[in-house]
Amino acid sequence: MRTVPFPLVPRWLRYAGVLSVVGFLLYYSVLSAPPVNPPSPDPWWDKKLHVAAYLGLGLTLAYATVHLRDRFWTRIALVLALAVGYGLFIEGIQATQPNRYASLSDALANVVGALLASTWFFVERHLRYVRPLNNEPIEYSE
Repeated sequence: MRTVPFPLVPRWLRYAGVLSVVGFLLYYSVLSAPPVNPPSPDPWWDKKLHVAAYLGLGLTLAYATVHLRDRFWTRIALVLALAVGYGLFIEGIQATQPNRYASLSDALANVVGALLASTWFFVERHLRYVRPLNNEPIEYSE
């Protein structure tokens, strides 16, 4: 099977990426003021944002956990549990905020985004992780 080279940055940088996505989601979901008027007349705009946000979180988690690549199903379960769990956690925090509200449909959109991110694991089978700049193959033990 032919594989495509894909750059793998150091583990600390991958996890820093996860933390930045987590912080971004926390800020815009809980700490910032909600928009007064939706930016789009599309009634599904909010749900699309939730799907995109948790798709992004799931993908960064999948990329960060590449060192667990030899434990395929365990890694999928870990990434899904973290992404879905964080989405439910955020919805729970929103329920306690006076200017926010928790929504079952938002939570469902978060789950859909995390599930869509799991397709990465099947794409990843066709990738060969390499060090950036010199294309040197990387062993997964790091």
